[in-house]
Amino acid sequence: MRSTAALPKAGLQVEDSRRAGGQTPTVPPGRKPLAWKKRSLPWAYMAPSMIVLLLMTVAPAAFIFYSAFRNDKILGGVGRFVGFNNFIEAVSNASVRHAFLITLAFVAGAVILEMLLGFALALPLAAQTTANKVGAALMLLPFAVTPAVAAMVFKQLLNPNYGWVGYYLGQLGFPKGVDLLGDPTSAWIVLLILDIWQWTPFIALILMAGLQSLPGEPREAALVDGASPWQMFRHITLPAMIPFIAIAAVLRTIQAFKTFDSFKILTGGGPGSSTEIINLGIFRVGLQSFNVGLACALGVIFLIILSLLVPLMLRVIGRRSDPEEM
Repeated sequence: MRSTAALPKAGLQVEDSRRAGGQTPTVPPGRKPLAWKKRSLPWAYMAPSMIVLLLMTVAPAAFIFYSAFRNDKILGGVGRFVGFNNFIEAVSNASVRHAFLITLAFVAGAVILEMLLGFALALPLAAQTTANKVGAALMLLPFAVTPAVAAMVFKQLLNPNYGWVGYYLGQLGFPKGVDLLGDPTSAWIVLLILDIWQWTPFIALILMAGLQSLPGEPREAALVDGASPWQMFRHITLPAMIPFIAIAAVLRTIQAFKTFDSFKILTGGGPGSSTEIINLGIFRVGLQSFNVGLACALGVIFLIILSLLVPLMLRVIGRRSDPEEM
């Protein structure tokens, strides 16, 4: 039996013979080329993790697509193939359309406000000073709190009987014991404030990193030419920041579409169905009404919308990265 330590030596001999212009030695029968082993070794190392990844992502996705065309119910016995009936029922349902619309409205409002506030925070914190480093570290605190815990804390603060918010609103002349989560308008304001409080630091950190990576020569040239701060921001900083803005907007949009904890804990979709976003609707249909087929169809429709929306956002923002279009 030949030792494996001889393989690298054999490989060097092959290379030496090639450099010398000699003929390439043939591989002995029953042995595979050394290059093939080098190429296959990384795949062999990655194979276990790839198998686990496929089982955790592809398998559930395949089950969702399979169940979307059936009328499976958790408590309803064996289901059967029903074609596109679940999709037709989902699209024709008025409450589902309402859930999709308010989800889009929430995502658009939250992402736009967080982008504006994040940019406003990133601009003064971009300078690498000690105070800014402390401020950036403090800014991470809301981002480090899990959404469920943040929603539970907000719910206690907003409690009409003993919450701090109701108490201080009473001190300012508002009615005492006001239930902000009991009114659709104030409930939406609270949900937006919670989302902005938690996720604006995420946007600010991305934009702050982008500002710190910009070259200083264009700004110095603009200062020599007498440009005002607004002109430098409008024509130099903002065009150069478009790729970072695109990354932050796309990542935050995907994250906002997955929002569930805060709505479930704070309002549960109420009052009525005024704050029932599509994720709550899927939860209600699948795990409360046990209609698995319809819930899977809603999930597939949601996935299709996201798959179309995100590339569209990248295309629109990417065009704006051309300085001539600014």
